[in-house]
Amino acid sequence: MMVSCKLLLYYGTFSSIISIVLSCVATSPTGTVTTTVAPTTTTAATGCTSCTASQVTFAQSGGGVQIDTAGIPGTAAGCLTLTLTCTAGTGNYAFMQFNNNQGGPAENQDMGMTINALANCVDGNWVYTSGGVSRIVTQVSCNQAPNAG
Repeated sequence: MMVSCKLLLYYGTFSSIISIVLSCVATSPTGTVTTTVAPTTTTAATGCTSCTASQVTFAQSGGGVQIDTAGIPGTAAGCLTLTLTCTAGTGNYAFMQFNNNQGGPAENQDMGMTINALANCVDGNWVYTSGGVSRIVTQVSCNQAPNAG
């Protein structure tokens, strides 16, 4: 009898890793071929569960226009989320910026007293996505300004 060994293939995506195993094929002297295929298994990706809130620096109030920021951990579809948030004082609106003044979330356009922006854990990084554009977030700061209305 002749035996050829199995081939193990991995296919990875953002949300799952799929392992496919093609098992041994044995042939008998009579020419009969026996094929065994192991079942396909799916496991959750670890890239969306490996982030920590400590990966993001949250600026603290320095008085005046700068206000405290925070991150609220959560989960969605088995992956980690971090709600980036800041609240302005009475009569003011908040304005959030990422990564030392590289721009802020679309949520700033509401000019509300509280800004909440959702970051998702992607491949071990906190990522904010808006309008099809994604940005890794490592620092969050907020300012406040008087509400003109």
